[in-house]
Amino acid sequence: MSDAFDIAQEITRPTEDVKVAIDARSVPRIADEAEKETWSGSDHEPTVPRRKILAVVSHVHADGKHEHGCVFVFTHKPPLVHTIPEDYVVEHAFPIIHGFSISMSQPRQTTIDLSSPPAGSTFTLNQPRTELTVTIDPGEDTPFSPITLQTHDIQGLRRLLDECKRLKEGFATETADDYGFEPFGWVAPYMADHALPPLLSSIPPDLRKLKKPVHTRLSTASAGMPGDDISDVEIIREEWMRRKVEDELFARGEKAGLKIRVGTFNVNGKFPSQDLSAWVRGDVARPPAAFIPPLKELSPLSLGEGQKNPIEETLAAEDPGNGQPPDATSSETRSLSTVSDATTYVNLSVDTQSAETAVSDAPPDVPEDPSDPDMLVLGFQELDLSTEALLYSTKTAREQAWCMAAFAGLGEKAVLYEKLASKQLVGMLLVIIVKKRLRHNFSEIRAVSVGVGIMGIMGNKGATAVRLLFTPTPSPSAANAEPQTRPTALTFVNAHLAAFDEMYEKRNADFQELSKRLVFEPAISVEDQQPPSNGSWYSPAAAPLSIFESDALFWLGDLNYRLTLPDADVRSLVADDQLREVNIRTLRRFDQLASARRTKKAFEDFVEQPITHLPSYRFSAGVLADGMGYDMKRKPAWTDRILHMASKAVTVKQRSYASHATITMSDHRPVSAEFDVEVSVVGLDEYEAFVHRVWRDVSAIEYIEERPRVRVEPTNVDFAKISYKREVTRTIAVVNIGKVPCSFRFVPQGPTADTCPPWLRIHPITGLVLPGEKVDVTLTTQVDEALASRLNVGQAHLEETLVLHTALGRDHFVAVSAEYERTCFATSMSWLVRLPGPVRELQSPDDVLPEDRSVNAPREIMRLVNWLMSNATETDGLFLTPGDEELIRQIRENLDTGGEFDFGAAEKESKVALAFGDTLLQLLDSLSEPVIPPALHPRCAQMTSRDEAFELLDDLPVVNVNVWISLTAFLHFLGQQEACKGRVEQLVAIFTPVLFRDDLTSPTPVSIIGRRNFLRYFIG
Repeated sequence: MSDAFDIAQEITRPTEDVKVAIDARSVPRIADEAEKETWSGSDHEPTVPRRKILAVVSHVHADGKHEHGCVFVFTHKPPLVHTIPEDYVVEHAFPIIHGFSISMSQPRQTTIDLSSPPAGSTFTLNQPRTELTVTIDPGEDTPFSPITLQTHDIQGLRRLLDECKRLKEGFATETADDYGFEPFGWVAPYMADHALPPLLSSIPPDLRKLKKPVHTRLSTASAGMPGDDISDVEIIREEWMRRKVEDELFARGEKAGLKIRVGTFNVNGKFPSQDLSAWVRGDVARPPAAFIPPLKELSPLSLGEGQKNPIEETLAAEDPGNGQPPDATSSETRSLSTVSDATTYVNLSVDTQSAETAVSDAPPDVPEDPSDPDMLVLGFQELDLSTEALLYSTKTAREQAWCMAAFAGLGEKAVLYEKLASKQLVGMLLVIIVKKRLRHNFSEIRAVSVGVGIMGIMGNKGATAVRLLFTPTPSPSAANAEPQTRPTALTFVNAHLAAFDEMYEKRNADFQELSKRLVFEPAISVEDQQPPSNGSWYSPAAAPLSIFESDALFWLGDLNYRLTLPDADVRSLVADDQLREVNIRTLRRFDQLASARRTKKAFEDFVEQPITHLPSYRFSAGVLADGMGYDMKRKPAWTDRILHMASKAVTVKQRSYASHATITMSDHRPVSAEFDVEVSVVGLDEYEAFVHRVWRDVSAIEYIEERPRVRVEPTNVDFAKISYKREVTRTIAVVNIGKVPCSFRFVPQGPTADTCPPWLRIHPITGLVLPGEKVDVTLTTQVDEALASRLNVGQAHLEETLVLHTALGRDHFVAVSAEYERTCFATSMSWLVRLPGPVRELQSPDDVLPEDRSVNAPREIMRLVNWLMSNATETDGLFLTPGDEELIRQIRENLDTGGEFDFGAAEKESKVALAFGDTLLQLLDSLSEPVIPPALHPRCAQMTSRDEAFELLDDLPVVNVNVWISLTAFLHFLGQQEACKGRVEQLVAIFTPVLFRDDLTSPTPVSIIGRRNFLRYFIG
């Protein structure tokens, strides 16, 4: 066995000095339980004693003047498969400070207390092999409880007590004024993961981490190979605690709402010259003013009685037009435009003097409307396009002009608001405006800017960001309302990414670069910090904060993502008013930002509400514009975007997402989004007490020396029959029958296997269960198109064994089985025509007919077309209105079993007809290959006449031709009916992506207009 001193020295850093280290162990609960101070890896393995090491460690500060000590308790990790036996972790760390004391006792002897030892006393410890009990009391000013250990090392304990006495006496002679640093900051890294509940950190966890499923963050493990159980316990425990807080504390408490209106506007170097009310207020009822009216009557930023045009006078004063920067006299929030990373701590008293002065001139008692935003977040890009601004600019005229225009756009409501903060980098400006009555609810505002433009650093592209804390005020009627409530961290990023269609990858790289470099530096120095309110002894130094270390993050700006469709297609789709909704959905499929999110190249886990407005870029005031006003030299696109992500600590609901076509001063149209942000009003004391209570139950589960025990029931789960798009659910219970909390996870059977089969979903896949409690685990079958396409041609009987691993315990096995019911969906037409009958009657995938005996067209498609031809040609909204899901399921079942379509008296009702139409679309869309093979899409798009289109059919397989002719003949007939008059173009738009199928992975997709023209030749 290794020497205790050597082990302690190996664990500690070179900057610390181990003075004394002795072997120890926990005190048994009762005398005959001494053998329970052991660990066993399974029911049949021999037990081994758990070893602890008690050590005194000192640290001398870099100035060489201050030495501080700490008593550590190192504990031996439970032995795991393939782990190093001599593996220890820090279980306790007690700083030797004023309240610290250490005492010992032995049979028939008095207790010796280090906190007040008798003058001149000495310790007489000369009984051989005497077992001494050592009690360590960290003091009342710390959150730690006393502990008791036992040791046989009398001489080592003598030296340990002497060192504790020496270090405590040295600390007693010091005062806080003796040093400008945290005296025990060196201890924090040893206890960072174990000393205090992680949920008591004032810094929210990284949103990117929270968005990742817990099981993806655990160590690699499989049956019999548990991985790093200690690390896994910490991750699972933190997630369990977070859910506890959300479900039991946040959910039951009072809620506070914050209405946030977010706007982005690339102003193309222009000064404001129009009314911005539609953008900043969402007020489109009144016609826009041609120019901004004087601000005296409208805005708290009015600059005086004699001003006819405040903006012009301000510009004349601050921008003399000689290209020279004016004096830097801006407020703290008007930070200098630079080309390097810069962080600003924004004073909360910024730029409010003029606003407050103007309040007295404002009309009294301006009423608030419930729909008024509480906060306005406005992002501008290309504020200044001059050459000198790119390199160096201290001008604030443009910032002031646009802020004044924003307040003017608020109209009579402007007196209710004030600017809270702003941050500018060259042409990028982020402004935050809040209601005055909420001003005191915002604190700790920080700002940062980063350039990623020319040479990767210039400020012509990049981002500005502002982070702030919102602390809601509890309502007077709230029970147990505390004066100080838990704050919510909100971060806003205004970005301008690389331009031009071909710079897609550069835009993704810009996002990744900004995600790394947008870091808020400490707002205050360590010396100025106040002790944390959560009662923790260790006060971590103010640390840089990532933009993702927030409760909610909003990312807005000119992100410059384009549409991958040909220019002519985009303009044609945009210009068609009749098909506006369908065409916008079509365009969204070819949006580069959607592709970046789908492929996880950028903006992964961000949320963006589906766009319903026309592209906001690029418009032209000149003659080279199309009929919609878009510049003929630049393809229209949705470059101006607003996205967000949030933790479960807040609820973010987006109420609108729109562009504002009435504001035409720039080549971009401004875009806005409205959010309702709901936060829990929880007092800090209540929150900390709840977290501590939960933490006490689970804080040391990885070190408790009693083995976790659970019972899993049942261990055999039969799903019976499962089918396409129909969920079947079963439940198993994980019951804790032991005396200690137990964390569990499902693991694969082998290193290369999956945790569960693809047809099954487990929730939760990880968890923690307290003694005497149980967790219900839901097993749900899920068969989507991709999986059905494989199961249809495979064996119908499915079986798998699930492995539930208990951390620091044993594995449990659950056998699951099911019978898959084949479907005609998610397969190929060439396979369907070889079925000898309904697909459900197929006993084996090998029982299909040979190709020379196949039928001419899939029976299922023809049955749907024939039913629709006979029963639905007069149905209003056929193929345009979604069908009832339960009716669709019944129709699908009839297709798979060969059953009759029997819907009784309701057979010819429009509801049933709509369901049949939707079923046909779903069946065609689920085929493994579209009716028109992808290789023929370019040729189809180039057809210029009906004759050419019909000739191309000769190159299709016979089955495809038969289906195409049947479908198009029915659609042609449908278009002639009175109920469908004028809807041919809608039918073309709906069926084209189904019959052709868009290739979203291609950088040069085939023309949508060309494919629509091809279909129109047959049904028009």
